[in-house]
Amino acid sequence: MDVLFERLISAAAATSRTLALDGSFFREIGPVVDGDSLEARSAEDLLAAAYRPGSRLLDFGCGAMHGRSFIESLGYTWQGVDYLDGVSPLVRDEVARLGEAVQLYDGRVLPFADGEFDVVWAMVSLHHVQHIDISFKEISRVLRPGGKLIGQVAYLEQMQDFGTFNFTPYGLKVAAQNAGLRLARIDPKHDAFVFLLRRLIVTLTASDETPLNRMMGPEGFVHRTLIEAGRRLGLDIRTTNLLRLLFCTHFVFEIEKTADGSVSSSGFGSAGVG
Repeated sequence: MDVLFERLISAAAATSRTLALDGSFFREIGPVVDGDSLEARSAEDLLAAAYRPGSRLLDFGCGAMHGRSFIESLGYTWQGVDYLDGVSPLVRDEVARLGEAVQLYDGRVLPFADGEFDVVWAMVSLHHVQHIDISFKEISRVLRPGGKLIGQVAYLEQMQDFGTFNFTPYGLKVAAQNAGLRLARIDPKHDAFVFLLRRLIVTLTASDETPLNRMMGPEGFVHRTLIEAGRRLGLDIRTTNLLRLLFCTHFVFEIEKTADGSVSSSGFGSAGVG
């Protein structure tokens, strides 16, 4: 199956003669996509780079707290929060054991003071929020000026457990701006072709072991094929990364809170990233 899939993607890419990207996608998202490197950074990479001594981090939608040990290994002081009605009884029992290390809330008002955190970590959690504008304004409120919202979000993924809204890159930019935040960077993640076919196999077999596992991610076959297509078409690095982003089910992001909470356009010029 994986060999046949590679042949199909290769055949499709071999037909490339020119590139047709929507102008708004290029204008609005191009400036926050890397124009210097084809190496996509992970959310974990961005989180590690954002650390400063004494940083406090809010794990937004922490669930079963799988990321806590990694986050604390970077040096962050960790605090978890999750939506009360969106966690299992087992997670609630664990939350009760941990005391104030995890707070459960109503999905609207975060139970923290203004400017309490240096970083908010939202790892595949924002597409579960039910009140987008309220959630982003609350995240902005609890971030200190200059703080960052970092994570990964669904884009083209199909239905997931309690999934509400899948963000487009532009949709994430708008949600951030409405809350006085600035989208600074986006990196491509899982490609849609492999991810969705793998999801079909997993759904119909109830097993995570598929021949496509090795192909999924920004280092996989589809991304390599799109990069080669970009070279053949003479695309610059930024445009090639936009092409890759266009066919991703997830993307990685970094969002900043401006010093005064106003919407800044400094990261959306024609040169540079973020």
